[in-house]
Amino acid sequence: MMCKTFVLPVLMLPLFIITAASAQNVSSDKIKPQWLHKQPEPTNASFRYEIISSTASSLDAARKQCLAELISSSGLTHGVIVTSDYRSTEKMSQVWNDGKLTEQIEIGSENEYHAKSDETKLFVETIDEYWTRDNSGTFYLNKLYAKSELGIAPLFDNVELTTKYGAHGLWRSAIVPGWGQFHKGSNLKGGLILGGTAALVAGIVFTESQRSDYVRKISKTHDAGIKRAYSTKRDHFATARNICVGAAAVLYVYNLIDAVVAPGARRVLVRQRANGNTYAVLPTLSTNGIPAMMAAITF
Repeated sequence: MMCKTFVLPVLMLPLFIITAASAQNVSSDKIKPQWLHKQPEPTNASFRYEIISSTASSLDAARKQCLAELISSSGLTHGVIVTSDYRSTEKMSQVWNDGKLTEQIEIGSENEYHAKSDETKLFVETIDEYWTRDNSGTFYLNKLYAKSELGIAPLFDNVELTTKYGAHGLWRSAIVPGWGQFHKGSNLKGGLILGGTAALVAGIVFTESQRSDYVRKISKTHDAGIKRAYSTKRDHFATARNICVGAAAVLYVYNLIDAVVAPGARRVLVRQRANGNTYAVLPTLSTNGIPAMMAAITF
């Protein structure tokens, strides 16, 4: 009976995980990106990172709402916004006039900008997005942008998206099992590891206490039948203790391996440029309205 008492919670863990996962909405990622609660810091003052949220019946409509909200919050009532997407070579030009947004996608060198050279420009770079969809089909979208100040050519950071954490998760999990998983945003997994470790440690303490108690009782009785009964119970508790010790060791090793190799919440890494130089290549318009590329370099 004692073995069943300790095995039952372990057998129920997969069922608990499946039930918890099925109760969640459909989302673009299993783990929410780190930037949702910790925005990256820009390396210079020519731009800033900003999160825009929207809700719509389709993902495309939600994305358009995010862009419109970004433009509106920037105070751009007329002019042109030039955006770029790190996942694509496409360039998209939006003209914002009197509260109306018209857009055009240009691929390669065949660019046609319907904007005047004296119009205010806003430069935007799409960094990442995260969305969820509920049972009714409604999309809840969060987008992370890098946005320039109005009329200022920005020096956007050289960013990289990653789900790896390396030693940052390992040393945390080595000290407290599950801490590394919490640090990577895997809260459910971290809670299961921490809770499972606590339960197994409690099981070790309890079974060892009971085993020691029966050892003490054996030493105080001279009845052979009672000694045999106590010896049997002592051995059962010793076996249960050993099972708990082995399970705790396996869980601890799994906790360390998972802290290193398992992907975590997607985060934004800002890469330092060589020799401290910062550069940016941006689409712009020449004084006679001809599309051109502008390079900005700081030393």
